[in-house]
Amino acid sequence: MPEQKKPVGASAPRRRRSAEVARREILDAAQRRLDEGGPDAIRLQEIARDVGIAHPTILHHFGSRDGLIQALDARAIHALSDDVSAMLQGRRAQDSGIELLERLAHTMNDLGLARLIAWWAMREPNARALEGIDPPALVRNISQLICSQIEGDEAHSTEREEVVSFGVRLAVMAMFGEALIGDIMSPAGAEQRDAERHRFRAWLSDLLVEKIADPRDD
Repeated sequence: MPEQKKPVGASAPRRRRSAEVARREILDAAQRRLDEGGPDAIRLQEIARDVGIAHPTILHHFGSRDGLIQALDARAIHALSDDVSAMLQGRRAQDSGIELLERLAHTMNDLGLARLIAWWAMREPNARALEGIDPPALVRNISQLICSQIEGDEAHSTEREEVVSFGVRLAVMAMFGEALIGDIMSPAGAEQRDAERHRFRAWLSDLLVEKIADPRDD
């Protein structure tokens, strides 16, 4: 008999959990809320009901709503960094451009990282600093992973490192924009949109790979 999905808003049964399992289930429930309605949909009382725990349990694990959102941000970035590292093992970064863009797109859209970054960016500068969220770390981490794979273990010039960083920044911004307003900007109809997105990523990948392969100015 197929498993019945729990209706949205229905309370999950209470049960004992380890701290690790509780944190994961809270983050998973918050992720579902994020996917459905963005950061504004992350409400601790509703997440507690989804998971089947008391509201103070979320505060115990994450300290506050902002702490929970920071944990979602960190989980998405760490997952992306791990995936990119595994993707680049044993091959040149230039061979993985489209895969990297597809993974960035998945993390920005399906894992909600674009919405989290947008929420973070719209806050007051002082609030952003206190939250400890560091989107530039995403660019730094991926750039370092790519640089470590180019030309084997040889030392890289400052110019090469900067070009890689610029390329990663452009890729992140492009996939960030695609996640938030891609459908609005695309001239393709709904039925052709997925294929058109893939063609755009392949086109962007070719441009980035060409520049990274030869960073010298024309």
